[in-house]
Amino acid sequence: TPISIATISSGFEKGDFLVREEKGQRVYFDFFEEAFNYIAYKGYIRMGREDEREWMDTMNNVHASVKGGMKYNTGKLLMVLYRPIDGEKD
Repeated sequence: TPISIATISSGFEKGDFLVREEKGQRVYFDFFEEAFNYIAYKGYIRMGREDEREWMDTMNNVHASVKGGMKYNTGKLLMVLYRPIDGEKD
């Protein structure tokens, strides 16, 4: 089943927490609960531990592979969430 992923990261100037979701949308929050509620309302749920760890490892390896480092602050990845693409909710 195709899925869409979203992430919650920390360590930014615009807000303490950042939600990255489909189509490159980025939303900043001052509190983790606000970030989590925002993305949960859109139908995303947290991945299981093993899948989440695999995604985190993959994203960390991708960021580390960029010669000279990433152009933008990627923050510290805290959580990976997903939802089936079939059940899109705006």
